[in-house]
Amino acid sequence: MANPVELLQAAEELARTAESWADLSNALFDPLGGLLARACPTRAERAAFTQTAEYQKIKELVAEAQDRFGLVAGATPKRGVNLLVRLPHSLHAALEREAAAEGIGLDQLVVTKLAVNLQSLAGAR
Repeated sequence: MANPVELLQAAEELARTAESWADLSNALFDPLGGLLARACPTRAERAAFTQTAEYQKIKELVAEAQDRFGLVAGATPKRGVNLLVRLPHSLHAALEREAAAEGIGLDQLVVTKLAVNLQSLAGAR
């Protein structure tokens, strides 16, 4: 595992330059190219890092970015990828209704729901 202090410093730099909280989250937690995946390539290393004070501070950086950019407004990364997902018609309709009620697009609603769920899962470990 990389030095936790150095990881925190790198995360702080990413937080200063991120264009949205989603971009910051991707830069930190992307399982293939994110900072933590590169610095802690094994499951054991990642598990050990999640127990450090530096990891808690990194989670705070994401929460601060959510406050700064807005949970919904900042949920769409500036650079993203397309993901084709097949949904039952009933689930698609329910998501469309919720997005319309929130005044946002379906993509933005789904990205927000996924990001919030992933963050809560990361915090539960």
